[in-house]
Amino acid sequence: MTLLSQIIQYAISGITSGSIYAIVGICWSTVFLISGVMNFATGEFVMLGGMLTWVFFDAGLALPYAVILAITCTVLIAILLERIVIRPVRYPTEMTYMLITIASASVIKGIILITCGSETRTVKPFIEIEPINILGATLIPQAIVVTGVLVIVTLGLLWFFNYTLFGKALRASSINQIAASLIGVDVSKFRLFCFGLAGALGALAGIVITPIAFTGYNIGLMAALKGLVVAIVGGWSIGGTVLAGLALGLVEGFVAGFISTGWKDALALSIMVLFLIFQTIDFSRRRRKRFP
Repeated sequence: MTLLSQIIQYAISGITSGSIYAIVGICWSTVFLISGVMNFATGEFVMLGGMLTWVFFDAGLALPYAVILAITCTVLIAILLERIVIRPVRYPTEMTYMLITIASASVIKGIILITCGSETRTVKPFIEIEPINILGATLIPQAIVVTGVLVIVTLGLLWFFNYTLFGKALRASSINQIAASLIGVDVSKFRLFCFGLAGALGALAGIVITPIAFTGYNIGLMAALKGLVVAIVGGWSIGGTVLAGLALGLVEGFVAGFISTGWKDALALSIMVLFLIFQTIDFSRRRRKRFP
């Protein structure tokens, strides 16, 4: 391959990965902004989407029905997580929520390991046509599906939050839950909705990436961490999270291609640590200026 074709190939790979990171980052944002819960089970929603699709597809269902059923089951699991595990906590703190969701993620992962085994799984691509050649680089149709899903999710959520009454009420709750409650907004129902939405989006991300990267019981942790990185760097907003996800994917693609694949996962965590350090330093400086 020429240098140009390598650059194009790594960019395609980066945009595909970045699209998944962005969707998972949006899952983090929708739950955290409304409820204040750092939902570490987010990665397991991604895993459940891919694994349940394989289960239903392997059982003989057509792929579209398997996808719909997998998303539905993941949404139900996310709702049960909020109702049974999150809501009964009497004196919640961020640490309590974090530990509860980490424990829930471990339980979900263990159940999948016992029932489905430790082998990686895959399903057939959604579009079964020949790969597209772009100046020596190869673009597989499933990569177009992944990026297309990100575009649809982003535009759909932006429309929902900005132009529907329910979406505007959700935004109001994310800004000030007490004020929203005083004007009659049921914040608890919104939190339940956001957990369900996160389950649907996470499952969708896991489904569309499965024909490319495979799926398994243990993929949830890294998916969750990278989604958390882009959510934090993107300022917990939809637009910022999408840009951060695509940027992280492109950086990973070029680093893995030109340097080493061993740096791929460490890079995301390094970016998060550095961002949090600089954010803390900036906060300390502003605080000293305000209170000399």
